[in-house]
Amino acid sequence: MIEAAALVAVMVAGTDWEPHRPLHGPYKGIVAAASRIPDPWRPFADCVSDRESGGSYTARNATSSAAGRWQFLDTQWRIHGGIHYMVTARLRAHGLPTAAAGDVRAFLRDTPIHRWPGPYQDTAFVAVIRSGGWHHWKGAHCDRLAP
Repeated sequence: MIEAAALVAVMVAGTDWEPHRPLHGPYKGIVAAASRIPDPWRPFADCVSDRESGGSYTARNATSSAAGRWQFLDTQWRIHGGIHYMVTARLRAHGLPTAAAGDVRAFLRDTPIHRWPGPYQDTAFVAVIRSGGWHHWKGAHCDRLAP
């Protein structure tokens, strides 16, 4: 009986979850929910996305480490700021299991932002605006659209 329970635990732990493919596998609904931009913030988000990167998740600034759809400064946010913790905290709040969150955190920590899958970049943006950090995009003429 114990062996059967251990086998079930291994089968559940051995899901087809791949942190670099967040919209595949058993946690895609969690990732999609965590990355959804709240309706009141959509006009602001659309403006910022358009002005910062033209909506490109792979955009890179030629003169700084700003990268991705939201042009997070990779050195400031990922390397020194731990934005990967903000992303995984939001994913955990939406139900991502601890082990999977650890895998995501390690992947994001070791991957430049412009190589993060779009849902993780969007989750980072949502985490920042939800914590009051929308002012990081102030001056991009999008401020008037912030709720």
